[in-house]
Amino acid sequence: MTGEPARRPLAAAAARRTLGAEQRVRGALRELDRQGVGVTFASVAGRARVSRAFLYQHAALREEIEALRGAQAAAPATLPVRHRASDASLRARLRAALDDSQRQREEVARLREELALAHGRVRELELDRRVRRT
Repeated sequence: MTGEPARRPLAAAAARRTLGAEQRVRGALRELDRQGVGVTFASVAGRARVSRAFLYQHAALREEIEALRGAQAAAPATLPVRHRASDASLRARLRAALDDSQRQREEVARLREELALAHGRVRELELDRRVRRT
């Protein structure tokens, strides 16, 4: 029983270290989420200065990481402002697409007309051939 009092300070120190690590992990999760950085066990472990094994061993932390990772995967990706297209460029691209679509509709109408004329010519030729046989 003489070893029991000596273990108490060690256990208390270990509990403090674990509590501090858990707090760093939760802080890292908030920071990664706020910054929009992908949440992985490696990124959380690096940011919180803990091992990945620590994260896997603590079920509550593991669940928080997996939940945040799932939420990020479900959310649409947002581009930084410098990579987004401006309104003017989007309008120009839309106008070009609409113009192209109009040209294609006109070409399809012209090709249908030519096809109808070709079918008519084929029918005339077939009719002439039938008439000549008789």
